[in-house]
Amino acid sequence: MALLRAEWSDAAACRGIENLLFFSPDVLESKEVRSRRERQAKQLCSDCAVREDCLSTALAQRESYGIWGGLTEVERRALLRR
Repeated sequence: MALLRAEWSDAAACRGIENLLFFSPDVLESKEVRSRRERQAKQLCSDCAVREDCLSTALAQRESYGIWGGLTEVERRALLRR
């Protein structure tokens, strides 16, 4: 199934940024490397004009992986449980 690109994504701060910043690589990464990568991604998200749209989309689609709207998959699951 093809995913349609949301209109808000054109204004996203991450547009054109390497996806590996927002998604874990296929190989294991150390806790320190993961923490650094997630901090960098979240910093970019924190200044994004469409952060709320991104997060809302991720929550609605139950995105299982990656950082969306400044939250990791674990943080999004916790938010949905509330």
